[in-house]
Amino acid sequence: MLKTSASGRLAVVARRCHAVTTVSRPHYPPAAFFSVSATRRSASSSSPSRTQQLASWAATLRYEDLPPAVIEKTKDFFLDWYACAIGGRHHPAVKAIDAFAREQGPAVGDAVRNSSELLHLPPGANRTSAAFAALVNGAASHVVEQDDLHNSSMVHPATVVFPAALAVAQATGADGKDLITACVAGYDVACRIGEFLGPSHYAKFHTTATAGVFGATAAAAHLLQLDATQTLSAIGTAGTQAAGLWQFLKQVHTATASFDGVFSAYATRAGLLGTADVLEGSSGMAAAMVPCTPCPDALVRNLGGADYSILHSSFKWHASCRHTHGSADGLLQIMRDHSLAADDIASVTCHVYKAAIDVLGRTAVPETVHQSKFSMGFVLAVVATYGRATVLDFTEATLANPALQDFQRRVEMVLDDEIEAAFPVDWQARVVVKTTDGRTLKQFVATAKGDPAMHLTRAELEEKARRIAEYAEIRDMAALEATFRRVWKLEEVKDLAGFSIV
Repeated sequence: MLKTSASGRLAVVARRCHAVTTVSRPHYPPAAFFSVSATRRSASSSSPSRTQQLASWAATLRYEDLPPAVIEKTKDFFLDWYACAIGGRHHPAVKAIDAFAREQGPAVGDAVRNSSELLHLPPGANRTSAAFAALVNGAASHVVEQDDLHNSSMVHPATVVFPAALAVAQATGADGKDLITACVAGYDVACRIGEFLGPSHYAKFHTTATAGVFGATAAAAHLLQLDATQTLSAIGTAGTQAAGLWQFLKQVHTATASFDGVFSAYATRAGLLGTADVLEGSSGMAAAMVPCTPCPDALVRNLGGADYSILHSSFKWHASCRHTHGSADGLLQIMRDHSLAADDIASVTCHVYKAAIDVLGRTAVPETVHQSKFSMGFVLAVVATYGRATVLDFTEATLANPALQDFQRRVEMVLDDEIEAAFPVDWQARVVVKTTDGRTLKQFVATAKGDPAMHLTRAELEEKARRIAEYAEIRDMAALEATFRRVWKLEEVKDLAGFSIV
């Protein structure tokens, strides 16, 4: 049996936020720019807004504040992201964005842009500015569908926080401790704002892009040593750039969120002023982009305590949309428990929450490898046939396999009210298999492999990274192994220039 999940600090975040409380603070009308006096007046108010409190916390966080568990988990997620970025290097969308960066971005700089060549880069190769490095590496991070997910916020924080943070860290000469601290701040800002925006926002917008730009901004601002007032201003500038429609190309979402985060931080340092109330203002994000009630308490709940968002993010074991993972785990468990082969299965019914149906229902019959990762039927066909769903199992040949196509047609999704009530804190699934000999077998999955209650071990993270590197046709695996060792001692690294996305 799979383990049941511990709801943790966010166990009721989706169910207890029913009203927006009135915040006592000055109201700023919509405008492209705000005066210095207006921004400072808001920042020094005796009753700081939630956004101000979050910005102040992000700006003042120090490495010494971080519990050891947070430091170690940040290194885990950094390695996981690094592998995902490697995996995306050959994707056509990434190549197109990289070509744009080569043409429009500076040819010199301290940050390292994506390379399509070897693991070891010659001195000066693929150097550019922090913004364009973040753009390309942000795009590469979200290709193989194995970057992390923070369940309750519905944000993939690594794919926007780490590209921006690493690029700015390289540009500023920051060390490993600085990078870790900035990324912890970025995670909390992105995930808290994702929780604030809530499920009704996610129904129309890719929250990784819309909330993610704030995480990228917070991480970049921290590395630029912006103070609390400047960080608040940078967050205001980031908010007006937040975008990501589900009629989408996800690589553009993560690329631009990473780029815009770096832009917002650097532009603020140069004197650009942003609104102090971009989230809860009368013309802010909640008013414009949240059809139902947001959850303002999420912005500050337990802020400054020991419960960091990065501890509640999930690794992705399967190389597919996270909405498929509970059902994939359930099917695997049934097949193991009853010694079933794919040909023994007559049908699979996946009881899921509405968001899974909304996202996966767009791809009933996949036409591309990327689409196949967003088809519940095809992902379960891969799982049933190969006993796994790694990045090496989604190929053109797999997509054209008649047996997989046939299995795909035996899978359906149905809305389950109890599972819907638990979402987004818990991404549950109930799998019902009917066998060819007439049996009905059931498996409930409360916690998918990779979730906080079942986090991947470092050995599993390294195994996953090797598979992604093989998929990406990395020639120098010894250099990849050396990168593992550097990441596990990231707090000791003084020079981050060697972390190139190969």
